[in-house]
Amino acid sequence: MAIRILHTADLHLGASLKNYGELARGRRQDFLKTFDRIVNLAIKREVDCLLVAGDLFDSAQVDAEIVGRVQDGFERLSGRGIRIVLIPGTHDNVVSAESVYNRHSFAGAHILKDPVVNEPLPLEIRGATVYFYGFAYRSDRSREALESLRRRDGGGIHVGLLHGSLKGSPEWDMRKKDIPFTTPELAALGLDYIALGHYHNVGCLEEQGRIIACYPGSPEGKKFGENGERHVLIVEVGEGSAAVEKVPVQSRIVNEFTVDASLFPEPGALEGELARLASPDLIARIRLVGTVEDPLDTSNLSGRLQGRYSWLELLDETDLYDSSHVKRMEREDSIRGLFIRKVHDRFEKAETEAEQELCRDALKLVMGRFVRGGGN
Repeated sequence: MAIRILHTADLHLGASLKNYGELARGRRQDFLKTFDRIVNLAIKREVDCLLVAGDLFDSAQVDAEIVGRVQDGFERLSGRGIRIVLIPGTHDNVVSAESVYNRHSFAGAHILKDPVVNEPLPLEIRGATVYFYGFAYRSDRSREALESLRRRDGGGIHVGLLHGSLKGSPEWDMRKKDIPFTTPELAALGLDYIALGHYHNVGCLEEQGRIIACYPGSPEGKKFGENGERHVLIVEVGEGSAAVEKVPVQSRIVNEFTVDASLFPEPGALEGELARLASPDLIARIRLVGTVEDPLDTSNLSGRLQGRYSWLELLDETDLYDSSHVKRMEREDSIRGLFIRKVHDRFEKAETEAEQELCRDALKLVMGRFVRGGGN
């Protein structure tokens, strides 16, 4: 026997998303649309169970509208006979009495809120019993929580849910509440599959050629670094086996690029390259690098590209210091020439790289004002 699971985590519904500026409101709607898309996918793929491995919500207290959206989605799933099992995460924890999971009911959903696994949750699926193990971490009561996931005696399929951190991962520094673990530690628990949450990029952990556990990543990019397609996992779980399929679900793509502006010296050429990279559903951060002859007007560029991207952040990391144009202007008998000479002199006398970088930045800033203001 095998069961089909849709595994997701880290949806962060209700996040402020202020890092997206004027697009923040639209991004909050994107996250809700992606939740709806996940519900629809679960129905379309006829999964037996939806697993949410923590941080369905971005905080413990959530707007009633968002709660209602989730309640409606869960009711649609349970109406189709799809079981829902979820655990709170670090963002939507149950420490407070005001936690969304303590204040609201979610019909059809099994929310594993205990600080350790006393006994797994048994659910009848396809005429057999499937056992689900999960807990809501509490610093004062979860000292043995990871060990409590260890498989209980008996046959059938045993599935875990864990919102935690792989030791040695470069994603972030771990805290105790991040529940650190190693792949061998998870394998030793004896479960057929462990649905992980907490890290926002997809990845599976294997031991002796067998998939032990997977992170689905966040289904929508919450910030830069969560780039490219975002996924949920469709997992076929049997006794001692798990086969995983990544399915993209995002509403918009978040991505980062680096463009060497020195390769586009002709008027309009850089704008043309940025337009080529554009897409109406793309949220982009573009670093402009290279030695340029004239200061870039990134505000003007952003305005001219309005509408080609969902949202565009241009970072000007170009350098004027060694440009032939600046070297020619240095010889001028003008305020501009005098300024350049003083900057170059200060640069040569600088004792640290930080002082040199300050000189480069000052030159770029003032030269931009000369060019746009017509000074000489």
